[in-house]
Amino acid sequence: MAHVASWKVKEVKELEEAIDSHPVIGIVDISGIAAKQLQAMRREFHDKVQIRTARNTLMKIAFENSEDEKLKELAGHIQSGSSLALTDVNPYRLYKMFEKGKTSAPAKGGEVCPKDIVIEKGDTGFPPGPLVGEMQRIGIPAAIENGKIVVKKNHVLLKEGEVITPQIATILGKLSIEPLEVGLNLFAVYENGYVFKAKDLVIDEDSIANQFSQAYSQSLNLALNAAIVNETTAGLLISLAFSKAMNLALNANVINDETLPLIVSKGYLEMLSIASVLGDSALDVELKDALGSVAKAAAASVVAETPKEEAKDEESEEEVPSEEETLGGLDSLFG
Repeated sequence: MAHVASWKVKEVKELEEAIDSHPVIGIVDISGIAAKQLQAMRREFHDKVQIRTARNTLMKIAFENSEDEKLKELAGHIQSGSSLALTDVNPYRLYKMFEKGKTSAPAKGGEVCPKDIVIEKGDTGFPPGPLVGEMQRIGIPAAIENGKIVVKKNHVLLKEGEVITPQIATILGKLSIEPLEVGLNLFAVYENGYVFKAKDLVIDEDSIANQFSQAYSQSLNLALNAAIVNETTAGLLISLAFSKAMNLALNANVINDETLPLIVSKGYLEMLSIASVLGDSALDVELKDALGSVAKAAAASVVAETPKEEAKDEESEEEVPSEEETLGGLDSLFG
């Protein structure tokens, strides 16, 4: 049997203990991150996430020694540059934390473009010089205008997935464009017997919130129509029952403390409606004054609701509603 270095045995044991002592275990990619930046990230996350680096083979052995079959699956997600993320933070929050912690970085050449790079139209701020030719050689529509190098129109320099050449990286650096993102990329994460890939943790929070809001509205509507009584619906059901009872009482002319003022108002309006179709000879002074006041109030309401410009343009054509129209409309409120 081949001899195994004692430090490797010790390292595997420590990894197993670290894995067993945390409920959430992630595999993160730290490749391409400078040592100084990695230290800064460790300080940023130190109170929430422990980043543990080790050889890939040793990490795989530690996972394969686990009795949890799902934990063993994490061994298959280990790639070059992988490290462990040990935490109590749930997978979704862990992913979000790592994404939020990413920063832009300049390209050196040879990297894969993470998203489309668009060179915007306008003044670059650079004076005439060799730069205009360098920009033109990589396809940027650059020219010299008014003593400055300008980009004539928006130009897609690279599309997502294309390789950034050293020449393009140089120009991007001069234009202060940093196309890369530096940070911890989560490959996969384990919690409570489940393994989540990074793509499983990308959630549109606004969409989820809207779905909850819609579900709440629909369930509340269902509960009200089915007269299901609980803390949320009780007050609404009582208000709805009161409105229906009041409407029934008014239509049946049931007199009580609640309906009496409304029935009196209804009767008064009905009286005015009848009076409005009679000739002036059949009305006394009090009724004439009452009809005149109602007509004036209705006319003032119409004028107030008319936009100023429209009222001005149509001033000569506007007619004051007749008393019949006004009182007929009021009467319709009470069926």
